[in-house]
Amino acid sequence: MPTLSPRFAIPCVLLIVAACTDSIAPPPPVDVSCDNPSAVNLAPGEYAVIDPLAQGSCVQLPAAGAGGAEHLYVALAAAGRETSTGVAVGYTLAGAPAGAATAAVAALAHSSLSDAASALPGARAFHAPTPADAFHARLRERERLISESPGAAFSANLGAAPVLIPPAPGSQRTFKVCATTDCVNFVNVTATALHVGRKAAIYLDNTVPTGGYSQADIDSVGNLFDDYLYPIDTTAFGRESDLDGNGVVAVLLSDQVNQLSASCNAAGSVILGYFFGSDLEPSQNGSNAGEVFYGLVPDPGNSSCTISKAYAKTHLAPTFIHEFQHMISYNQHVLVRSGLSEDVWLNEALSHLAEQLGAMQIPDPLCTDDSGVHSCFSQFAQSDIQNGYRYLRDVEATSLIETSQSTGALAERGANWLFIRWLVDQFSSDPLGTAFTRQLDATSALGSANVAQATGEPFATLVTQWQLANYLDHLPGFTPGSPRLQYRTIDLRATYAQLNQELPATFPRVYPLIPDSTRTGTYRRTGTLRDGSGRHLRVIQAPSATAVNLQLTDSTGAAVGSTAVPRIGIVRIH
Repeated sequence: MPTLSPRFAIPCVLLIVAACTDSIAPPPPVDVSCDNPSAVNLAPGEYAVIDPLAQGSCVQLPAAGAGGAEHLYVALAAAGRETSTGVAVGYTLAGAPAGAATAAVAALAHSSLSDAASALPGARAFHAPTPADAFHARLRERERLISESPGAAFSANLGAAPVLIPPAPGSQRTFKVCATTDCVNFVNVTATALHVGRKAAIYLDNTVPTGGYSQADIDSVGNLFDDYLYPIDTTAFGRESDLDGNGVVAVLLSDQVNQLSASCNAAGSVILGYFFGSDLEPSQNGSNAGEVFYGLVPDPGNSSCTISKAYAKTHLAPTFIHEFQHMISYNQHVLVRSGLSEDVWLNEALSHLAEQLGAMQIPDPLCTDDSGVHSCFSQFAQSDIQNGYRYLRDVEATSLIETSQSTGALAERGANWLFIRWLVDQFSSDPLGTAFTRQLDATSALGSANVAQATGEPFATLVTQWQLANYLDHLPGFTPGSPRLQYRTIDLRATYAQLNQELPATFPRVYPLIPDSTRTGTYRRTGTLRDGSGRHLRVIQAPSATAVNLQLTDSTGAAVGSTAVPRIGIVRIH
């Protein structure tokens, strides 16, 4: 599925100081030699999370027994704070059999799989941002600036409930719509309310191309919003505002949205719709002073951006459920609690989770993908699965925590969705996880501080456990000693194996994450640790093989800097 929407950002700031303490004190001097490695002795299925600044940068895996042994080692940056430039630190990871000079021996060797991801044809294309994603990233950045200004607080009416007056079917309204992708200038669009339901009023631009939505099409998605999309989102994330007092969310379907990606055929990307927090700030230029989100319309005759009716209809409901979460998030963080808009990565994660919740809860007969198949998974969740594949195919290349200047690569969206899916699996008692997800929107905490507050655990520990799970999930022959090493509600291996069978051109690997590998203990790799992401390495020891030392340093041979909050995750597979 092309892009659906959003993105915001900012670091942990001072909102939740207690949840942001991973690296506020200067670390003690760290030993970057392997003269005194820290021994890591694990039973099969057990794992450890190591802070190399506190415990040393060199670890030793013990000699193997008669049956041999295998460990997974992950090095990552776990700072978790959104900034304008992000975390990207050079590293060197070296391995050698115990007793050898680790850095010197490993300098002569390279893992046979160390460059597997980057060597695959088209690997880098998997991480390229699209024009549509860049548009949503700019909106989230603008929302952050808006939320920092005075006057964003929402004054709740503590008196009698107001009388809600929804628009009348057939009534007309003029909307201000982004004229260009920077959303600084606006155009007026007059539209007619063709469907007014319990929770949504759907307006269609009075001047749209031929071959567009029928009344039945609009009624169908309006009823779906009332019956499923609205209750799914509000149960999972909380309530939207009602600044205009009409009791409904307005949805404008207009070819002005199509114009934002006017050359979509050449770009290979189209803006399906958007929400912009400016609409909830009446003092802002271009504000519609109420709850509005926007969607495209069919334009089958357009030679530069051809949007078939089937394609537009397929993506209408997923766009609604995705954008509505952003509307709820802005209300909960900014208007209700006078805080800042949520960090881009977590805001986007929750909107992509909303899509998956739609796939899980809407009956298949009510879903139709653009090939005509009645499948809510295909219509609502397959794009998330595909973006997750993009991320796992080359984990080191993409940050989990996007910068505030992010242009919205799809691999980033995949990382966002995978992490929130794993979090919900770990910290909720049911597959939907609605009590947990509501905590993440109903707060003024942001990003990693929000996650730490909701879970009661350090973000650096959580993200390390997640990276271990990204390879270990349903790994054949592996019995996890902790649920943290698995996804609970999805079998990633089975899902990607099936998609590899059905769509090998899109999913060329049976499983996208292929760690580097060493069978001798000798290994060396230099690369970049990006925030929330890192490098996976399998250490496979033959029966009775000697112990293995693994040393993590920065690119100069010194300790990885504390601003990156470096972490090492190790699990014994067998």
